[in-house]
Amino acid sequence: MKDDFLTLTQMDSGVHYLDDSDERVFFHWLASITCVGKFFGDGARGLVVQLKHAPNDDELMQLLALCHRYGVKARQLAKFETDANREWLRRPTAWWYAGLFGDAG
Repeated sequence: MKDDFLTLTQMDSGVHYLDDSDERVFFHWLASITCVGKFFGDGARGLVVQLKHAPNDDELMQLLALCHRYGVKARQLAKFETDANREWLRRPTAWWYAGLFGDAG
């Protein structure tokens, strides 16, 4: 199940690119996040992102920011909550909180 834990799906769901260069920036940003191993389109699973390892704080923040900027649902990133990042990740006033946890608080 480790592969499932490190796999993100529907990473293109809801994305609206303003132009071709915006799409290039999305994929460049995604590829630049160190924990991202590879990504590919897979029919019903949409854009699939396979991580090399669980994201550290900086990588998780980059994934959250990418999702926020492009309108991707970030809820699946909640699985990367740990004892070490819980304090900042669960801050209810943070810009990512509602998209990550919603009412699951």
